[in-house]
Amino acid sequence: MELEQKKHNELKIQKAIENFLKRNFEAYYFENKQLAIDFFFSKITKEQSIGYGGSRTLTQLSLIQKLKSEGYKILDRNNESNTPEMRAKIERDIFSSEIFISSANAVSIEGQIVNIDLFANRVGAMSFGPKEVYLFIGFNKISDDLQDAIHRAKNIAAPMNAIRFNKNTPCTKTGRCIDCFSPDRICATTTIIDWCQPKGRIKLLFINEELGF
Repeated sequence: MELEQKKHNELKIQKAIENFLKRNFEAYYFENKQLAIDFFFSKITKEQSIGYGGSRTLTQLSLIQKLKSEGYKILDRNNESNTPEMRAKIERDIFSSEIFISSANAVSIEGQIVNIDLFANRVGAMSFGPKEVYLFIGFNKISDDLQDAIHRAKNIAAPMNAIRFNKNTPCTKTGRCIDCFSPDRICATTTIIDWCQPKGRIKLLFINEELGF
């Protein structure tokens, strides 16, 4: 990344951090993903239960793999040995976990988090249940305002995820949301989190790299 671009991204991230802090969130800046990963591991212990929500960013960070390989107590809903019943139980157990990790479809520079889910297990856990939430956010997720963040979630993140899951929806062909009625639709619940309660429960780890959709 060009030095000028990196500095421009940093200015944008710092403005977002300033506004998230005003809204009761914790927010941090990291020059690269390794620094964010190191910070996260400095804050958790192997005694804590850790749940996660589906996220391309977490995959790019190899975070779930690292947690498993180092013996952390991870609630692994995606384990290949899970039966549907086991997966459903784990997804519910995550609401009682001590740590929840994921990313966001978009955040506004004004300090709001926007997400779209099918089953709402990810957005539900962000909003309520786990004691602490860590969201890893690449600079590309930052939108200028709330409406832009909603637009990003609907017209960038959602179509990309539909493509990732090989869904037969209009957005996989047009690249934009048309609020379809397709049986393969993956957009069911849209959430906006614009205040953190209790204070500091949700922690945003902003990374000056392009990550996720």
